[in-house]
Amino acid sequence: MPRVDLNSIARQTAEGKFHPVYFFHGDETYLTRQAIDTVVERAVDKATADFNYERFYGADMNADGLFTSISTPPMMAPRRVVLVRNLEKANLKSKETLAEYAGNPVASTVLILAAGERIRIDSRKKSPKWAVSLQKTAATALFWPLKEPELVRWIVDTAELKGKKIRPQVAYELYARIGDNLARLADELEKLSFFCGERAEIETEDVSRMTGIDKGGTVFDWVDSLAANETVKSCYLAGYLASHGESAVGSIAVAASHFTRVARIKEMLQAGKPAGEIKKELGLVNWRDDSLSDLFRQARQYSVAQLERALELLLKTDLQLKTSGLPDRLILEGLSFRFKSEVAG
Repeated sequence: MPRVDLNSIARQTAEGKFHPVYFFHGDETYLTRQAIDTVVERAVDKATADFNYERFYGADMNADGLFTSISTPPMMAPRRVVLVRNLEKANLKSKETLAEYAGNPVASTVLILAAGERIRIDSRKKSPKWAVSLQKTAATALFWPLKEPELVRWIVDTAELKGKKIRPQVAYELYARIGDNLARLADELEKLSFFCGERAEIETEDVSRMTGIDKGGTVFDWVDSLAANETVKSCYLAGYLASHGESAVGSIAVAASHFTRVARIKEMLQAGKPAGEIKKELGLVNWRDDSLSDLFRQARQYSVAQLERALELLLKTDLQLKTSGLPDRLILEGLSFRFKSEVAG
């Protein structure tokens, strides 16, 4: 069966086309949930859902009950939908039987097999056998965490599903203020859709008003202050983020991504590439002009050796966060002072 993604799932199900068996898994579990919701919403006849929609959970799944449900003809509806969540927790026999079933499924049933994590499949070693077999016969989607351009596209597409248009530049503004947590972004898009009312398009002003976050309150602003060598400000923002539940390890990952990007720009500038070509190659086309100016200014400001030291310092800080008993806030504040002395000084 073909590989599918959110776009193809949305497009096919909107046309009333459904695969008999879906197999969803991946590290980005929100995308798995979104794929499930899309199929269920469009495959289940709401008027007869009590008769034709049933859910099972891997850990306590009764195999006999599951296959009875799968083989039961739909009642007063074109199809029956059966969802199995946490597939990875089902016993091996059940997973093997489901993989075998996917090779010869019941035409009137849509079976959704969804794992709560990524199933590590080695096709070369054919391991695990049930998963290798399943991805050959089921419509399979493996959901990875989205890269920045993909995330902006996801925001645009998700807004469209809610009946709203949002330009990529505005989608990036929302991402810059909220971060890459898809659940939070979806919640904000829901609020923005209600806020806009009859208006078809979400604008930058809407994002500014509804997110409730002023410039200076996100992990991106903390990274900007770190890169600008604003020690006092970066210390303050470290405390602000910690008090608002922001992941310190996640913040370090964002900072590492930022300085890696600056290093790439530095390398490409030294190679004589024009700014327009750099923006296109690094997926920066939708960035705000002021953010782009900061990136290019930092690429010119820092030497290659300084950027290497910055990335090394971030790696050490990441290790400290994962092994030290110190509060995350103190470690991030210490990073601000170490950055000044070891990198920018």
